[in-house]
Amino acid sequence: MKHISLMHELPAMKILQLSGSKLSSPYHFLRSQKVLAASRQVHKISAQVLESSAAEETVTSSFASFIHGVRPEHLSEVVRHRSKRMILDSIGVGLVGSTTRVFNIALRYCQQLYASNAVSSVYGRKGLKLSPALAAFANGVAAHSMDFDDTWHPATHPSGAVLPALLAASQMLPPSSKPNGLDFLLAFNVGIEVQGRLMRFSTEAHNIPKRFHPPSVVGTMGSAAATAKLLSLNVTQCAHALAIAASLAGAPMANAATQAKPLHIGNATRLGLEAALLAARGMEASPLILDDIPGCSGFSAFYGDYQPKLLPLPANSHEFLLEKQDVAFKRFPAHLGMHWIVDAAASVRNLLINYSGSFSPSLIRAILLRIPVSKYINRPFPESEHQARHSFQFNACTALLDGEVGLNSFTDGCLHRQELTELLDKVLVEHPEDNVANFDKMYGEVALVLENGDVLTGRCDTFYGHWRKPLSRESLLKKFQSNASHVLPEDKVNSIITTVDNLENLPDSSQLASSL
Repeated sequence: MKHISLMHELPAMKILQLSGSKLSSPYHFLRSQKVLAASRQVHKISAQVLESSAAEETVTSSFASFIHGVRPEHLSEVVRHRSKRMILDSIGVGLVGSTTRVFNIALRYCQQLYASNAVSSVYGRKGLKLSPALAAFANGVAAHSMDFDDTWHPATHPSGAVLPALLAASQMLPPSSKPNGLDFLLAFNVGIEVQGRLMRFSTEAHNIPKRFHPPSVVGTMGSAAATAKLLSLNVTQCAHALAIAASLAGAPMANAATQAKPLHIGNATRLGLEAALLAARGMEASPLILDDIPGCSGFSAFYGDYQPKLLPLPANSHEFLLEKQDVAFKRFPAHLGMHWIVDAAASVRNLLINYSGSFSPSLIRAILLRIPVSKYINRPFPESEHQARHSFQFNACTALLDGEVGLNSFTDGCLHRQELTELLDKVLVEHPEDNVANFDKMYGEVALVLENGDVLTGRCDTFYGHWRKPLSRESLLKKFQSNASHVLPEDKVNSIITTVDNLENLPDSSQLASSL
């Protein structure tokens, strides 16, 4: 009831502060009375929710109970298999991401900050240790520095926001309290599950985002939940960790296609970790952060159509969302939407070769892209690697010229090729009504209008790597080995694969972080 009295006092305090200058006229006096009455009504509703929460479970308390109560035996074989693929892939893209300029900027920043507890490892930097929070931040930046990390539905990058926090936290704990590999795997899945559940509270979250970058929102919550689980926080502390994380969440989509976008993942994983650590030290926050309270937004502030539901406490079994909804793994480092248009472009390129005997740009009068409406990935003439990773036009034309898109496609030498610029000049864009900005429904289509008037068309409905057409183990391992080999010798690369494959049997989960 302490919370109720504080909420009733707050609006009155604000009115008193205005009384010296704003309330002298009858108009201002009457207006202030209306404001005060409205404020009392809002907080009366909040108080009623708080009073009823003692008798019945809230959405927030149900999430806290799930985080605290879920057990390793609730992880099915499918969930274990898929989550270990996510862990391996995330480590790989983090390792290759540690070679990028944006990662080096972030790392130098972290090294300049004083920290007395430098115990946590950094991707691709053998012997270097940072504080747990800064290591999580740096590794999160690495994971998203090339936009090479996994993507889920509804749209977010789930692994990069959770894994770095757990790697850092596993090394922070004393030897007598080190979580084993199964504890680690369970905590990872808790972080993924919380993200998925929160996104399903909004139909807006199902589509390619326009306002907030999803991992900066749900990723922060997932990191807090995962870390709370790994640290064995009690139910009350788990609820506070989620509430604290909500106050640290959110980043605008305007920073997509810039060097700031990887910071969204770095901050999500770092701030979620810090939220759990603050809760463990006794910091409190709203016990109704996930509930929908009229006039007093909690997590609902991030979504316009937020409709939360209770998360059932696992009994003998629990069906994780990952069981029903797999993730997409990227074959090349770019926004997920680019994978449809690249496969469509590669298809029509082959048609042109079969048609004329070779690929010759001079045969092409116009290039028509049929794509969803999504402003931040519709970039006709990208000027940087980060813009290129978010450009339908660039990726389609690169695939037409080279037959594929890869790591080297985003270097300055490839980005500013004369022949690429000439192709970009020929691109036209259409937005068919049936091609919606949704990773579960969209398609990519590339039509080449030839100089003689003929038209060749390539289309992709589901690319290889999408959850409907998942990468084989061989393809996933090939991607990991290629990425990790940029910074680690072959024996270390193979050792990480073995460790992740046998994660459930690892006696000390910090051994995984130490191998990076």
